[in-house]
Amino acid sequence: MIEKVNLSNAEVINELLTTIPVSTIEKNGLKPSKDVRMERFMATTVSRVVYEWKTKTSVSTALLISLKSAGDRAATLFFMNIYRSANIVKVPNIILNRIGGISVPATPRFKIWFDESNGNFKIILERTEYTPSVFVKILQTNLTSTDTIPLSVASQDEVDAAAYIDVTQ
Repeated sequence: MIEKVNLSNAEVINELLTTIPVSTIEKNGLKPSKDVRMERFMATTVSRVVYEWKTKTSVSTALLISLKSAGDRAATLFFMNIYRSANIVKVPNIILNRIGGISVPATPRFKIWFDESNGNFKIILERTEYTPSVFVKILQTNLTSTDTIPLSVASQDEVDAAAYIDVTQ
């Protein structure tokens, strides 16, 4: 049985706080670095690259995506499956399912930008009217050492050239 001790002396408490190591992502973090790289969250006022692929190796990635607009209490949860065989430079197969939450909003929308010359592609969250908050997590991938969630700003040229991804209800 562990005995509880009530600490009320401010000097003792401060000494404990300065001597006990603090866990951070950079050092002795609670998550391994690969997990931190494989999930991101932010509110955005611009279109964002949710996922990017820059190689001819096969892609087999599953994303969990949560969206909600600023001020809304309810979120929409999506599951996106992206796959393509190695050395193929065509558009990957993408299945986007709404798995919970509110009805699919008219905005924002997911789009795919594709470079026919090398097979590179980007999944873009198109921001049109309001400020969405987006959380993206890679649930499964065939390249755990390099796969990342960039959430970088998408250029307007890429957003305009990208095709919409249909949502399966």
